[in-house]
Amino acid sequence: MTDDPAAAGPGREVPPPPPARQPRPLSVVSALPFWFYLTAAVSLLALVLPHHLSPHASPPLPPLLRRHLSDGRLLKLHPGPDLFAVTSRPAAHSAAHHHPVLVLPGLAAGSFSFRRLLSSLSSRGLVAAAVDLPGQGLSPPPAAPPARTNPLREIMDRGIFHAFEHLVETGEVPFQETAHEPPHSFYAANEAAAAVARAVDALGLAPVHLVLHDSALAAGAAFVSANPAAVQSVSLIDATATLPAFPAAVLGVPVLGGLALRVPALFKGLMRLSCARGVDAEEADAHRAAMRGQGKRGAVFEAWKAMNHSFDLTEWRSSSEEVKRLPMMVLWSGSWSDMWIDEGKKVTKALPDAKFIYHYGGRWPQVDAYEEISKLIADFVTMLPTTATEHRSKNMDQSSGESVDAHSDHPVS
Repeated sequence: MTDDPAAAGPGREVPPPPPARQPRPLSVVSALPFWFYLTAAVSLLALVLPHHLSPHASPPLPPLLRRHLSDGRLLKLHPGPDLFAVTSRPAAHSAAHHHPVLVLPGLAAGSFSFRRLLSSLSSRGLVAAAVDLPGQGLSPPPAAPPARTNPLREIMDRGIFHAFEHLVETGEVPFQETAHEPPHSFYAANEAAAAVARAVDALGLAPVHLVLHDSALAAGAAFVSANPAAVQSVSLIDATATLPAFPAAVLGVPVLGGLALRVPALFKGLMRLSCARGVDAEEADAHRAAMRGQGKRGAVFEAWKAMNHSFDLTEWRSSSEEVKRLPMMVLWSGSWSDMWIDEGKKVTKALPDAKFIYHYGGRWPQVDAYEEISKLIADFVTMLPTTATEHRSKNMDQSSGESVDAHSDHPVS
């Protein structure tokens, strides 16, 4: 029997083709495997991703930063906040030993970036110390202020009848919102200066030759105004109260801020573009690790927001006779950009009696021109008359010799 319709004889009908099968509707039972695998995948991601993306999970410290952490110590100050400090002692005692140098690093720089400068100053016979401002470098972020009491929330939690009973027993109306205190920020210049004063006292270094870098200008100036007897001279290294080198505003952007701290190449490019062209990958990674500690990204951003944009260098210089008499030196980058050179000219105009010198480094010269900066600072402070006594020198030796446990696998937080 053939299947060809033409072969069929006359009068024989060709059977119609079978109708096409309609697609069977998807039942709930057949969809269960899909939802099972989807739920399992989402659950697995929920367990794995927090360990890789959580900002609280800090990776091990790079060797450079670990070594710097072991060389310094965390000063437990009262009242807080605690500050991290590192001190380099001279190889041999000399007359220059009576000229202790204290460095206040700028925004995001930290004492880590000054480690080679401190060592160079030490080789020139000076005691050199660096203190990280609150929340900067390896100093832990200050504790957050207590949350304000919400009367409505308290009524909801404790019940309205509690208010009536309290009124009958004490005659006072409960659930009153206490007067709100003015904002209190340890990142403000005056608060940071007070913390530095306590750190200097703990280190036993006063009177010091103060070195202010970058955005530490306002806090350092407040420290000088409040403690003029504790300062012998002031040196400014590309210091400004409004234009920090590190672009901290990036850290406040939700996605970009986290990305900048997670991608090593991006962070290194950011530092080379804004701070120092000579920074290498190892050093950039150490800075990145320090800023990835718990609360450190927010601390840098908050410190940037708390900068005193109304600070006037000329007004501060003439604020008191003690400040007027202080010897001052300004070290400024002459190779960074024309705009930055113009900014240096404004500083020259504000401090006409200060010694002004251009250097060949970037805005973080402690990274790419530390030997040049070290020599300029050493020459400046050693030519000034010594005001420290032998008693202060002995106290300084004892303070430098104390060992405080500062070892950790993660940035101090």
